[in-house]
Amino acid sequence: MPSIIAGTIFTFSLSLGDYITAQIVGGTTQMLGTVVYANVGAANNLPFAAAVSLVPIAIITLYLFIVRRSGALNSL
Repeated sequence: MPSIIAGTIFTFSLSLGDYITAQIVGGTTQMLGTVVYANVGAANNLPFAAAVSLVPIAIITLYLFIVRRSGALNSL
């Protein structure tokens, strides 16, 4: 169980840096990362971009809280 939890944590942490890739390579999908990227650039709407960027941070914080409560990290 600890190895599965550690694997999911590393997967999430490595994929966080790629959340704006769809906009950079010319994708047309509207994901949270592309909304943040669009509002930081020419739109210069930094408060909205900061509010949207808190969503993935809150999800991962909740996930890490659940992992800690499950006791899977005690044997590391």
